[in-house]
Amino acid sequence: MKNQTNAERKSDRELVSSRIINGPSRLVFEAWTHPEIFKKWWVPKSAPITLVSCELDVRTGGTYRLVFSAGDQSAEFFGHVPRLVEIRG
Repeated sequence: MKNQTNAERKSDRELVSSRIINGPSRLVFEAWTHPEIFKKWWVPKSAPITLVSCELDVRTGGTYRLVFSAGDQSAEFFGHVPRLVEIRG
């Protein structure tokens, strides 16, 4: 199976996204949990935005904060980690 992505809107404020990634679990885990690595891949190179700040505490109940910029505008996304992702492999 190729890298399958699913998204499901649970409510007006909650979106659950899942993706199957065909790769070594250790590398996938590092890509999601180390801010310096996360910043390198999260925004597609073709997107006209930059991820300027990334704070990740990916433990259950932890927090995240992402700050993006596009020209003279910026946007911040933040929240709590509801539960750990499932990693098989």
